[in-house]
Amino acid sequence: MALLLALVILGIYLFRSTTPQQEASGIGRSTSAYITVAAFLLGAICSGIAGYVGMWVSVRANVRVSSAARRSAREALQIAVRAGGFSAMVVVGMAVIGVAILYATFYVWLGVDSPGSMKVTDLPLLLVGYGFGASFVALFAQLGGGIYKSS
Repeated sequence: MALLLALVILGIYLFRSTTPQQEASGIGRSTSAYITVAAFLLGAICSGIAGYVGMWVSVRANVRVSSAARRSAREALQIAVRAGGFSAMVVVGMAVIGVAILYATFYVWLGVDSPGSMKVTDLPLLLVGYGFGASFVALFAQLGGGIYKSS
């Protein structure tokens, strides 16, 4: 679904008129389209990795928590909190790594702050696709989670 939506986003960005922000930064329609699609796909990949690791950890932690609950509630809670904390750190880590990769790549590739190019303050406008890609995959992971839980 993410690849299909990436093609739709590419088509929309290629055929729409340029915005004042694009004109001010010197980025054309095709460059803006490919940047947005690349950011969307990287966001989708990072979200997918975070979801996979979270599911992997939770499945293993559930077994350990239910085993520890036979001994004491405190031990079970400690294992559950540690597993949840690890999953949360993976989610945050993937978000930071993805944004850092995009920011560094665009900064070098587009020659930010060099004469005649875009300003560093315009760079976050190119990261919108990343958040959309990550949210899109997370939405489908939540919808699929209901199927996973019922089987």
